[in-house]
Amino acid sequence: MKKHLIILTAYLCACLSLFAQQRTLKGKVTDQADNSPIPAVTVTTFDKNGTRHGVLTDMEGNYSIQIPEGATTLKFSFIGMKEVTEKIGNRTIINVIMEEDAITTDEVVVTALGIKREAKALSYSTQGVNMDGINDAKSSNIVSSLSGKIAGVQITPPGMNNGSARIVIRGNNSVTGNNQPLFVVDGMPIDNSDGENGNLDYGNGAADINPDDIENIEVLKGANASALYGSRAANGVILITTKKGGEKFKVNINSNCMFQTLTEFPEYQNAYGVGTSFYIDNKNNPPLSKTNYRSWGSPMMGQPVIGLDGKLKAYLPEPDNVKDFYQTATMWTNSISVEGGNNKNQYRISYTNNHSNSVVNNFNIDNKSTFNLRLNNQFTSWLSLDSKITYIDDRVTNRQYSKSDNKNPMNSYIHMARSTSLSELYTWKDANGNEIGTHRNFSNPYWIINENENKDTKKRVIGSFVLKIDFSKDLSLQAKAGIDTYNWNGYTFNNKGSMNDADGQMQTFQRELENYNIEGLLTYNKRFKKFSVMANAGIIMYSTNQTRYTQKINSLLQPGLINISNSAEYPTDTQELSEKKINSIFGAVSLGFNDYIYLDITGRNDWSSTLPAKNNSYFYPSVGSSFIFSEAFKMDKSIVSFGKIRGSYAIVGSDTSPYRVYDNYSFNGIFNDATLASLSTTMNNPDLKPEKTYSWEIGADIRFFKNRLGIDFTYYNTTTKNQIINAQLPTSSGYQKRYYNAGEIQNKGIELMVYGTPVKNKNFSWEVNLNWAKNNSKVISLIEGVDRFQIGNYSSYIYVYAEVGKPYGYMRGLGVKRHENGKMIMEDGGGLLMKDPDKEFGTSTPDWVGGITNTFRYKNFDFSFLIDVKKGGIIYSASTGKMLTNGMTSETLFGRDDYYIRKEIWGESDSELSGGAWFDAVYSDGTPANKFMSPQSYAYCKPNYAEFTIYDASYVKLRELTLGYTFPKQWMSKIKIQRLRLAFVGRNLWTIHKKTPQGFDPEASQTSGNGQGIENGSLPPNAVYGFDIKLTF
Repeated sequence: MKKHLIILTAYLCACLSLFAQQRTLKGKVTDQADNSPIPAVTVTTFDKNGTRHGVLTDMEGNYSIQIPEGATTLKFSFIGMKEVTEKIGNRTIINVIMEEDAITTDEVVVTALGIKREAKALSYSTQGVNMDGINDAKSSNIVSSLSGKIAGVQITPPGMNNGSARIVIRGNNSVTGNNQPLFVVDGMPIDNSDGENGNLDYGNGAADINPDDIENIEVLKGANASALYGSRAANGVILITTKKGGEKFKVNINSNCMFQTLTEFPEYQNAYGVGTSFYIDNKNNPPLSKTNYRSWGSPMMGQPVIGLDGKLKAYLPEPDNVKDFYQTATMWTNSISVEGGNNKNQYRISYTNNHSNSVVNNFNIDNKSTFNLRLNNQFTSWLSLDSKITYIDDRVTNRQYSKSDNKNPMNSYIHMARSTSLSELYTWKDANGNEIGTHRNFSNPYWIINENENKDTKKRVIGSFVLKIDFSKDLSLQAKAGIDTYNWNGYTFNNKGSMNDADGQMQTFQRELENYNIEGLLTYNKRFKKFSVMANAGIIMYSTNQTRYTQKINSLLQPGLINISNSAEYPTDTQELSEKKINSIFGAVSLGFNDYIYLDITGRNDWSSTLPAKNNSYFYPSVGSSFIFSEAFKMDKSIVSFGKIRGSYAIVGSDTSPYRVYDNYSFNGIFNDATLASLSTTMNNPDLKPEKTYSWEIGADIRFFKNRLGIDFTYYNTTTKNQIINAQLPTSSGYQKRYYNAGEIQNKGIELMVYGTPVKNKNFSWEVNLNWAKNNSKVISLIEGVDRFQIGNYSSYIYVYAEVGKPYGYMRGLGVKRHENGKMIMEDGGGLLMKDPDKEFGTSTPDWVGGITNTFRYKNFDFSFLIDVKKGGIIYSASTGKMLTNGMTSETLFGRDDYYIRKEIWGESDSELSGGAWFDAVYSDGTPANKFMSPQSYAYCKPNYAEFTIYDASYVKLRELTLGYTFPKQWMSKIKIQRLRLAFVGRNLWTIHKKTPQGFDPEASQTSGNGQGIENGSLPPNAVYGFDIKLTF
């Protein structure tokens, strides 16, 4: 990787010497209402042959455009603003002030493969993202920043800082494969694989993208929009364009400081302490036993006891023992960029440093540096080069373990008795180095923090080079090369002496990845009076190589020595290799008539190395059309500013991961100088065929009253067939699993976007953007004879399935059988509820999702907030079940006082109990079974049935809030500052509505994979708030 970095850097630096003079116009576009810059204004001109040339203004409203021979005028257009035309003459600077007016229809957007199209011509749905909120209220993961902003997109945030975020567009299309979209940065597809490795989450690849370098984000939804990207884009595309330099020298400085605090904890009970059956440990003898950690002891009334640290203490509640363990986390992001150039060549250099920690001391300490260099060189009137290289150095100490892992501090808190103080736990080891101050089933959290350690370092390079040759006014060629490569190494160390791992262990890993993408794109763009033609043809060569090497020792010789040689045994070595190539050809034609009727046709053929030779070639086409009826019928623009209907149909093929066609062997070490190998337990399939996704959509985009109101509607229907599934085999086969081509999933739904400007005048404006989407998924079929396929679970309590006839992510598990009258059935003669081992609970998929953003501007103040809404879907909480068993929450107080009086004071026996806990149940014959029982038995019983800890996952959240002030230019100009903005920012500041128990976030998930709907050992709800400073010289 060092070689790649040196070569790329040297090449880019050499390009800096190519600066020369050429005829260029530049300027700035501002809004008449408030003198603010207008980004994304389309600036166009026409050469002597009528060929259109155009650029977009940047975030500061600046533009720079090469003037072709014969050009006489510049046209400026933007949604909702009056079109402005300026004569060029001998001018070199043209500044423009735009005022509100009816909508224009020739905005330019970037589509698949970087092809620029007029937005009105598109036959499918795309949606841009406002970068203001992303750059102000920063998230540790760019994916999380998209929550609530895009119709049809569902985000599962990371369970903790530096973790993996999940993004799905228009539902899940694959039973067991990847359901997340392709990320493309400046035309280069990048790796976004999640980093889950057992109970450690190393984050997803897109988290490396630096928001401060992003110019805009465009979301291409579904197969229709992303067909030209091929099999990797069957689930849509997140298209990211980074910032370029301008001709004017400029320095931008941005400092963002955020604080993270936990805002909500479970509703704990503080009446009964550690013990069992209303006794303090050891039958009320003072020493507290370390064999019991549950809060089913006596009422806490100050009795003298000996604590876990051997010291005398009062047996009293510790209401804040969990809360006091946490701290306020800080996240600093500081960046600086320098840009400039001349009318022929521009550059932009930036550096960003992110430093953050966790709400748990000594955890998730991240120090990430990002260097970015981008050059734009116009060598001649017909030859140009756009070059970019990004280098990321990310170093993380002590990533937090997840789920039920005993190295996860959350697991310790779930088992911390209500009478246990933190001071009892602070002495976490004895003189011999063995863990103390804990109970047998969980680790002392201070041992976890101070004795275990993991570190990893990732060095990543993302580069792209686009050489453009203009053969003529109508014909051009782009040659594009991209690279995404990283070297990632680290270790995990668990010190010896722990109650759960007395011998300790250590593991090291090294992972390398190299992705190469080479493209050639030939474009023909011609206008024939009322007709227009844009034709594209090209080739793509993609290759990826991955290696992973690990060493592990299971028994340490010396405590505290972090070295893979710290063992009497040889390390266990493993090595994994993976290689894949895809070669592609594609073509696309867009025909237009009179600027209001458009027809798009595309076709692509892939050859994948992961499929058998007889099936490795697959072709997929798309066709679409749009009709601008407002232009065709010459509608009054003061009423209908713009109106379009659109429709498209597409097929996208998809291959599989490497080494699934032919049986292969894995190496199992060396014995007597001979290398041992064994056949894989999975039977591969030499007849595998590509998956196929069939998708069609229709929609409309209508805008009224000079763009004061706009509505965009889409209906889509997507079916993925011929799924590649790894299914169970009978043991008699000699294998455990086999790959099959089988299965079909359907997703259909509605997306709605409504946006408008209710108020706008010289000093004040109010903008509203609303998005809403409903997706209905259904598993149509699986393998013959199989009606469900497991994609997730928690122990044997609950399972997540792809099940025929059900929505994807359907959940079943241990429930209670019900009588025909609806009441629970108690087992005859016993105190246990009758189990239903395969009870249907519903799906984790929401009924609908939506978001609404309000933005207010008054003079130099701006205020915006985003409300994010999810309706429906269910979630199972393993943490809540454990706290019930442990007697920790207020829910476990049911019947306790009553039972204690009757049992311990009055002396009633179990058979004659007149009070306590009870289930509202009946026996199988329907007679009442309201038998009183011990509250401890009652609470022990409930978590054994998953249905008692399944909740509605709906929520309404204040996702983002920004209050900013931009200092007047007349003030700043006196001290040579172009722009200064201060802002208070926040994320997740308020959960307005939810149906999960207190202290339980309905967005929590134990995985970023397909098995959604299960929470296990997650952080409580938290808020992030802070300030943002932007300064431009």
